[in-house]
Amino acid sequence: MAAVEFAFVAPVMVFLFFATVEGSDALAASRRVTLAANTLADLVAQETEIETSAVDALFTGMDAILDQGAVTVDFRLVSVVFNDTTNKPEVHWSRDNSGTQPYAAGTEYTGPADVSTIDPSASLVVAEVNFSYTPVLSKVLFQSVMFRKSATKWPRRSPRVQLCTNGTCSS
Repeated sequence: MAAVEFAFVAPVMVFLFFATVEGSDALAASRRVTLAANTLADLVAQETEIETSAVDALFTGMDAILDQGAVTVDFRLVSVVFNDTTNKPEVHWSRDNSGTQPYAAGTEYTGPADVSTIDPSASLVVAEVNFSYTPVLSKVLFQSVMFRKSATKWPRRSPRVQLCTNGTCSS
């Protein structure tokens, strides 16, 4: 009789065990993604000018914070300004971890961050992180989850942070 009861209860207990382990791991991964976005935005907001090579080094550092090995993480860094003519947020400059420009300069910013607090005379630094979390233990039971986090910071030492490439800075 005990063996029959165990046969009914054991699968539920095993499932609950894996769900608890994977849930806590997913929660930790979500927290690391949030930390990476906040750290990236904060470090750039402390500068007046930042070279593209320094931005690339920051992306490498943020990858180390996430510590996910071969898993690809998408990082985007955007400076958003307020356009008085259109009364809309506009991209001042942008860069991602593949070395490209995810948002064209001068176009309306339509990213995930709330940019309603932009001061017309300043800019807002936005860091976006997209990370696809795949469960480590139970890939069969649970699907991948996409974590999309963004963080915004005001520049601290100047109204706008300029992105510089080989000594030439954004205007």
